[in-house]
Amino acid sequence: MTAGGPPLSVSLTVLGLRDLDVDAEILTYGLNSAADKNIIESDFIHFLPSPKERRFVYSPHFNKWLEMSPPYDIYHCQGVWQYPSFALARFARKLNKPYVVTPRGMLYPQIFKNNPFAKKFLWHVFLKKDIQKASCIHVTCVEEMQHLRAKGIRSPMAVISNPVDVESFLQIQIEEKDNKFRVGYLGRIDSRKNIDRLIYAWMELGDLVQNGELLIMGAGDAAHHEFLKEEVRRLGLKNVVFTGFLSGERKTDAISSLSYLVVPSDFENFGMIVAEALMHRVPVIASTGTPWGELISHECGWWIKNDTASIKTALLSSLSVPEKRRKEMGVNGQNLVIQNYSRDVIAKKVKLLYEWLIGEAKKPDFVYTD
Repeated sequence: MTAGGPPLSVSLTVLGLRDLDVDAEILTYGLNSAADKNIIESDFIHFLPSPKERRFVYSPHFNKWLEMSPPYDIYHCQGVWQYPSFALARFARKLNKPYVVTPRGMLYPQIFKNNPFAKKFLWHVFLKKDIQKASCIHVTCVEEMQHLRAKGIRSPMAVISNPVDVESFLQIQIEEKDNKFRVGYLGRIDSRKNIDRLIYAWMELGDLVQNGELLIMGAGDAAHHEFLKEEVRRLGLKNVVFTGFLSGERKTDAISSLSYLVVPSDFENFGMIVAEALMHRVPVIASTGTPWGELISHECGWWIKNDTASIKTALLSSLSVPEKRRKEMGVNGQNLVIQNYSRDVIAKKVKLLYEWLIGEAKKPDFVYTD
């Protein structure tokens, strides 16, 4: 259980469930290297030897551990496409126990374009059956549910967002920003993230941002990273900075320094960086490829089409926002996350889902059966 993303949200959810007296446990593989570090250490996390086969992460230890352990009331698969989820779903069906599948955004249409033959083969051979026979599918936004319905999946679906460790963020001392207009992208450097559109929109602002700064924060696809840098050089932009991968205090300081965060991705099933920025009281400009329409309803940002013209228009609007109003937007965003995405709020929903699946509660209003 290392790094952020799914490992972090699973850890937070399980910690929240245990606070609610749910005896939730985690079964996962151990660390890949000495440089890795577990998010949490506890006796309710069961580590198996890290598998040598990395593509589908097959290991005989996984099924053996399930066979030797007392049966659980509910099994919950995190992610798809790899052996642990397949084995867990199959094992739950063998015991006639309810199981939940959380795809983690791994069944979006764009995912099937990556290695399409293998994806279609695996989908039709076993994955679609695992999904169809699941007691419930847990998705993090309505858009993810709609994509699955379009693929013919009829299982009940629970829309529950990822949890955010708000307590950790509230302990961070947010420094007063300097007067520089600073916009940032933070995340994986990848062509589907549309970072180039942000760069082109920044270029079109011209003299309006000559004293500003655009931060591109993250690592990933080395070739695309170099392409973006070359575009910056070609356009003659002197106020675009590539920071590389950031973590810890450097990441916190970088986010806190922003006037606005921009998320121009084609799709995100949740977009944890949006929640992180809002907890730092940084308003966000996010594309409609993310499930963050609340940025508008809670007055803490913009929810726009993910094209260069729309990004430019939003940046122009942000330039005209008075500093007092920008700070108010930041507070609005932080309150949005605390009230809707904190660990305890999400854990209560997951507990209610589990209780419904074992017949101890009525169907929650966030579960959709059609």
